[in-house]
Amino acid sequence: MGLIRLIIIAALIYLAWRVIKRLLAQARPAESDNNAGNPQIMVKCAQCGVHVPTPEAFSHNGQHFCSQDHQRQYLEHHDR
Repeated sequence: MGLIRLIIIAALIYLAWRVIKRLLAQARPAESDNNAGNPQIMVKCAQCGVHVPTPEAFSHNGQHFCSQDHQRQYLEHHDR
């Protein structure tokens, strides 16, 4: 009788632990959703059309570029 009671108590503790673990996982955002609440503004490269996050873009006179090389190529071609 004591062994059965111990098994039942252990099963109830295990089930309670699983329920609490699931509730906590639902309450906090998943690791992959870290940027979901803070989306980045993307800008289009004037040279190749690739979209890059604004903090990573190179800008000149309202034009945005994905790299300094594309910025240089664009300015060489359009500033003639």
